[in-house]
Amino acid sequence: MSSKKRVAPASGPLRRYLRYSAMTLLKLALALFMTLVLYLIYLDSKVTQVFSGQKWQVPAQIYARSLTLYPGKYFSQTELIAELEQLQYQRNPQLSGPGQYSVSRNHVTVFRRAFTYIEGEEAAALFSVEFNRSGINRIIYRNQESVNFARLEPQLIEHLVSPHQEDRELVRLEQVPPLVRETLLLVEDRDFYQHRGVSPMSVLRALWVNFSAGRTVQGGSTLTQQLAKNMYLSSDRTLWRKGNEALMALILDFRYSKDQILEAYLNEIFIGQNHNTAVHGFGLGARFYFGKPLSELDHSEYALLIGLLKGPSYYDPRRFEQRALQRRDLVLRLMFEQHLLDRQAFEQAVQQPLKLVPRGQYLNANYPAYMDAVKKELRQLNLSPALMQSGIKVFTFLDTAAQRQAEQSVSRQLAQWPAELEAAMLVVNYQQAEIQALVGGKAAGFAGFNRALDARRQIGSMIKPVIYLEALEQAGRFQLATLLQDQPLSLKSNNQHWQPQNFDQQFRGAVSLNQALAESLNVPTVRLGLQLGLPKVQDGLRRLGLTRNVHLHPSSLLGALELSPWEVSQLYQTIANNGVYQPLATVQAVTDQHGYALYQRSGQRYARYSPQTVYLLQHALIEAGLTGTARSLQHSFANQQLAGKTGTSSDYRDSWFSGFDQDSLVTVWLGRDDNQATGLTGGSGALRVFSDYFTHKGVHSLIRYMPEGVSWQAFSRKTGFPVVDNCANPLLLPAISGEIPALSPCDD
Repeated sequence: MSSKKRVAPASGPLRRYLRYSAMTLLKLALALFMTLVLYLIYLDSKVTQVFSGQKWQVPAQIYARSLTLYPGKYFSQTELIAELEQLQYQRNPQLSGPGQYSVSRNHVTVFRRAFTYIEGEEAAALFSVEFNRSGINRIIYRNQESVNFARLEPQLIEHLVSPHQEDRELVRLEQVPPLVRETLLLVEDRDFYQHRGVSPMSVLRALWVNFSAGRTVQGGSTLTQQLAKNMYLSSDRTLWRKGNEALMALILDFRYSKDQILEAYLNEIFIGQNHNTAVHGFGLGARFYFGKPLSELDHSEYALLIGLLKGPSYYDPRRFEQRALQRRDLVLRLMFEQHLLDRQAFEQAVQQPLKLVPRGQYLNANYPAYMDAVKKELRQLNLSPALMQSGIKVFTFLDTAAQRQAEQSVSRQLAQWPAELEAAMLVVNYQQAEIQALVGGKAAGFAGFNRALDARRQIGSMIKPVIYLEALEQAGRFQLATLLQDQPLSLKSNNQHWQPQNFDQQFRGAVSLNQALAESLNVPTVRLGLQLGLPKVQDGLRRLGLTRNVHLHPSSLLGALELSPWEVSQLYQTIANNGVYQPLATVQAVTDQHGYALYQRSGQRYARYSPQTVYLLQHALIEAGLTGTARSLQHSFANQQLAGKTGTSSDYRDSWFSGFDQDSLVTVWLGRDDNQATGLTGGSGALRVFSDYFTHKGVHSLIRYMPEGVSWQAFSRKTGFPVVDNCANPLLLPAISGEIPALSPCDD
């Protein structure tokens, strides 16, 4: 009888092994899944923390003053055209868009750009400015309505970028022309609005090519992946980085809208290199290459900007013009083939040469001395570092035309003197205490020691108006006709005998207070100062605006006192402004990137002297320009009136002049850094720079109306006392009416 063999079932150990293996694989898969989930949570946190917060460190943007226009303003047609050219406006009779102007006879028509100013958003506007011989006659808007006010947008002069920091100007998506957006997606990511952050076919194709080559040679990145790489990852070509890039792109696409991603890309993308500073984003890229806003680029410029994204260094148009042209033309052809351009526009665009501004000149960042003052004021505002890197806008009082003219005047005049001579110069709108220009040295375009702010030098006769102003305030004791003794004087100062001398070593006997100041006589000034007392002179310095304590001694009455050109300008600002003090400033306002005011300069002013007293002092300073130490002004500016004061320190070490017309106060200092003699007086040195400035800029003749309480009065030349009007050869001077003593009879 035969028996059948039965197949033995799987042994127990094998079954247990298979079950164990399956469970192990399941656990491993679960662990990997959980790891992936946790990693995705980590990446999500990293992505959203940056993307939803402050994405970038955006440098503070520094602006010059906004040019205001109004009927009656002393401003020429030539000056307006120069201002428009500086702002990169294009002359175009058609006026087809903002950033253009046209000229016809005595009219300039401007299509002003939109701008977010201190008071808020200002839309683009079309207006015409009509000129006559004395300046602006009227302003007419598009609807033929005459208005009393118009202004241009302020000029961007600098970004406060620290070394090796990224530089960018943020743009909103709605500010980007549609053609730029469409061309960008055409070149970089045609399926941007269809995919979910990653294009699988592009990635697989890139992976296969890279695997076959054994290294990374091709990318399949979408625009979203490029953004993820630029914002969160390094540029290493590894599979790990590529995987992270894809995951982050998926997260970005899930968390944010396509428009948000596109806007971030437009602001993030690297587009060029300005020396040590990386240039990012289309907003700054337009200025960096073409010197104008993104909205004003033409088709060829759009194409070049987008073409550069493939390799800003390789296609750098300033270094490799032919490469850049070929790349630009390739983009233009794509635009034409995809019907973004018609044939005529395409053919015109490819015929255009590269029209680039020089590297580094996309901003007028060539005013280091003025920027020193701006940075100093910003530090005093105690703005947080985070705020300073959030794209704030700083509006200054810089008048670029005045700044250029001041620099040129210093350069022209110092070229005639020894190379060791240095200079400082300030131009001030004294009615508002606004610093319009500041020169820190003869090498104006280079950063270094800022003499306008930091050089404290003896001021010589610049102190004399302080003394005379304090005297004239005591109208019961002193009038312009009051006689001062110009006779030898011997004093003991610092245990030494001091005998002050006049510049010409001559003595004149009795001289009027008016003559003593106009001719800058030393001995009468010392007598007057001692009569007042040094504490009174010290108080005068404080009232005129000196904010630090200084120790005075008798020789200080002739300027043995060290002040900076900024401090001297502050004193003379109060004098020029009829006794009204306001601290000098370079910063008008600070706003955040959206236009919200963070700081606005206070308009508070302080009447430190009566207008009657200052009128008398200004009369003497005008006389100085007619017959006194600044009488060369009469020859340089015939039929024009200016006021001012010369100053020369001992041994001719320092040459000073501070003077003003109807609009501007200008202070000039000349000297050597080693404090050696220059051989120049205030009249032969600093005054020449002052005259050069106004010769080229133009003088708005000084007009001073006699205030109430001041009248013309006849004075005796022998006694300085008021006399009746019918006396022979009286000294006719303005005087404060209520303080005039009883009239004396005529001298015999």
